[in-house]
Amino acid sequence: MNHREERKSYWRALIDKHTESGMSAAAFCKQQGINSQRFYFWRRRFRADSASPGFIRLVPTSKTAFSGIRIILDDGVSLELDRGFDPLTLQETIDALRTMGG
Repeated sequence: MNHREERKSYWRALIDKHTESGMSAAAFCKQQGINSQRFYFWRRRFRADSASPGFIRLVPTSKTAFSGIRIILDDGVSLELDRGFDPLTLQETIDALRTMGG
């Protein structure tokens, strides 16, 4: 494995670890001692590489039933956001819903 592949593998593992952590990106970066701008760069890169119109990966982030925001749409779709949610994920979710409805 060359240096480029190793670096990509390292960041993929970190992004996956963040996704599974349920933490905000800022808190995760601080806890891991990593540069948040680098983290956001790599996260955007991986999302762009795997983007499928109308689909995004949503992972439960809360172990409890309580959330910061709950949105219920007319067609029965609901969206629940925990305090400290990732705004980029929300934007991608909204974009995906627009694509599905359009």
